[in-house]
Amino acid sequence: MRCRLAWLLPIYSLVSGDESLLVDDACTNSEEGDCSLSLRQLRLHKAQESAESVHSEPQSIEPVSFVLPCTEPSEFEGVQLTEMKAEEEKEEMEDAFAKYRGDDCFQQRVYWRERNNVITMPGTHRTRQSSPQHCQELCAKMTGCGHFSYWSDGGCLLTSDGAHPVKYHGGVLSGGPSCGSTADTYKEPAYKGPSVMKVAPRGGMDPPTHVQQYNGVAWPTMKITDDKEHHIYAIGDWGALIGTHPGQMIQYRGGHTAGPHTMARWRGACNTDTMLGCFAGAACPDSCHYSPEIDYRAQVKVADALKKRAPDTKPDFFINVGDNFYWGGVNTDCGTPMNKIHPVTAHQFNEIFERVYFGPGVDGKPWLSVLGNHDYGGFQFNKGWDQQIAYTWASDRWIMPGQYFMQRVEYPDFSVEVFMLDTNMMDSHPKHADPRHNICGQQNNPPGASCSATGGPKNLDDCFSFMWDVWRAEQKWIEKKLKSSTADWQIAATHFQCGHQASWYKKLHQDLGLDLLVTGHTHTQAIFHKWKVLGGLTCFITGGGGGITSENPPDVPRSAAYGFFDLTISKEKIKLESVNFRGEVVGTATVTPVSRGEANTTEVEA
Repeated sequence: MRCRLAWLLPIYSLVSGDESLLVDDACTNSEEGDCSLSLRQLRLHKAQESAESVHSEPQSIEPVSFVLPCTEPSEFEGVQLTEMKAEEEKEEMEDAFAKYRGDDCFQQRVYWRERNNVITMPGTHRTRQSSPQHCQELCAKMTGCGHFSYWSDGGCLLTSDGAHPVKYHGGVLSGGPSCGSTADTYKEPAYKGPSVMKVAPRGGMDPPTHVQQYNGVAWPTMKITDDKEHHIYAIGDWGALIGTHPGQMIQYRGGHTAGPHTMARWRGACNTDTMLGCFAGAACPDSCHYSPEIDYRAQVKVADALKKRAPDTKPDFFINVGDNFYWGGVNTDCGTPMNKIHPVTAHQFNEIFERVYFGPGVDGKPWLSVLGNHDYGGFQFNKGWDQQIAYTWASDRWIMPGQYFMQRVEYPDFSVEVFMLDTNMMDSHPKHADPRHNICGQQNNPPGASCSATGGPKNLDDCFSFMWDVWRAEQKWIEKKLKSSTADWQIAATHFQCGHQASWYKKLHQDLGLDLLVTGHTHTQAIFHKWKVLGGLTCFITGGGGGITSENPPDVPRSAAYGFFDLTISKEKIKLESVNFRGEVVGTATVTPVSRGEANTTEVEA
């Protein structure tokens, strides 16, 4: 169901006694809560005025702290709301608004928004004005004002030159400080500050100048000399929302505190709007199967189980299948020079990665990593995914030199080649298609969006072909690598779940000797052992890393909702163990190597 228009400015709840209204006036009855960029999941919050005092003298009102989970934090956070001329009737305001429709001086169905909570213009606040002209006059008087936005309820908002337009919303007019001065294109902000972390050559490679410079590279061979049982850990969809600045992403009440906060999402019959209320502390229906002890800090729960197991099993490295940061990846724009680490990048990695995965058996272990659809921006392409590649040269364990690459690992008596693939073309469609699940969609990418500064899509029209060109290139690349591989094991890892591009993976398995496929994206833990769909190839999903609400209930015995995988590998076999957030092994399978041109001779399971 489409999201209906309520207030496009911050929404405040009125309280009667101690009872807060927790109804979402912006998005209702949406299956996944996936509404438009400007309205999506705006949450009501407790205000400091009661319903009886709506028409009384203006009082200090607590700003909404629940921001748009699919984009940057709201520009209204921390901004005082000043209500003026509240006695004017709504009908009179709408009549005044209607007179200006069709006026060439104003843009229709467009409003302007600051990016990443950076208010560059002092004194900005929302006021109530009687006309768009009066709102524009305020902008003309305000130093640094680049745009005004005026709503049919009389709301007037001033924004700086750094703001960007949000389109396709009725009930709003906007413009510049004078007629004809409004810019209609998004200007990609360039980070001009210093790198906040040391960036240096690594793996014999200098930091790249663009994102595709090292696509297909063979990262230096990893040599494991320990005489022990060998383990590999696999995990995905783990990077929860960050509650603190810079890069703050708050989805529900209480999400402003330090540490990871699980992104609320639908589960079964419980839609996202209802689940948001559960996370915010509202009465929660049984159908949501919400467990505050598990769901609220799911990433930490999984990490605790991982850290408890690691000292005994001592994993040699990690396979990370993406969606490393919800909602929209590193919460800054693409385009930061790749020899620099942006302050937002450093903060998100520190809070969501470095301070979560550490301890005996974990410290210093390489994380072979790929991007997920949310790392590109969810339903846009211009978030800081290039910074995740750049972080490779600022870290001693994060490895993502390009969108796809390979890692050879040599053990005392066998070897493994791991192929890390980007499959986010699966969520890349023509710009007018499927706006709720389209990295390249027009609806949610800001006008003029571009990642050309670091070699990404030049614009919206380039996005679709860019993503699919990556896929076609890596298909040829891995086929060539598998044909020439001398390793005992060949493993592919990628974000999208078992079943995508099935006929191609069947070919890789039966003709080219691919032994195992590691995936995520679906928010659960599952094994498809010798799966018929893939021609007998074993594939597993490890999308229950805890960054987002699991699809299965966690509050059941032997739950596979959240967890990771432990792979015990030898020359003869790989034993898969699905380990849940309690540390319980809830699924197992054994994989044996397959020779090129020879399908697995054991019985194929449906």
